[in-house]
Amino acid sequence: MTAGHAHPPPPRDAAPGRYCAGALLLCGERYLMQLRDTNPAIMLPDHWALFGGSIDPGEAPREAILRELVEELEFRPTRIEPFSEMTLVLPLDPPRADRLCFFVVPCTESEITAMVQHEGADMRLFTPEELATEPRVAPWDLAAVLMHARRAALFPSPPSGSEREG
Repeated sequence: MTAGHAHPPPPRDAAPGRYCAGALLLCGERYLMQLRDTNPAIMLPDHWALFGGSIDPGEAPREAILRELVEELEFRPTRIEPFSEMTLVLPLDPPRADRLCFFVVPCTESEITAMVQHEGADMRLFTPEELATEPRVAPWDLAAVLMHARRAALFPSPPSGSEREG
């Protein structure tokens, strides 16, 4: 790109793509990630990514992530909290707009030990800093992890009424 020449904005009429749910499986200050299979037919083979997947027609995002965690890990979490949602236009031919819902799912090391992985080549706990140095990470999942890890600085709580008046 030369100075003064910007790329055109992403198309607003990109074809609707996938509607997905991802789990920020949080164990202390680390996030459990899945190493995707090396199958060249899937998007981002051999990349670290969050556990999760497509939301079925008529399924709520929360239901989808609970289903995906059972299917992929035989894990039934005791808590799940909505975190963030993003829509991105992937530069495919033709461009595709995907909608991603992210949930925080606290888990313990003993729960991770009991998990049975049915999809992907591996799983591993990462600090956000470790994950950011990995050469192959799903970029939207990395963004969600970093937003969650830095949420206090990025999205500070508004001051309470007494603090605003002071």
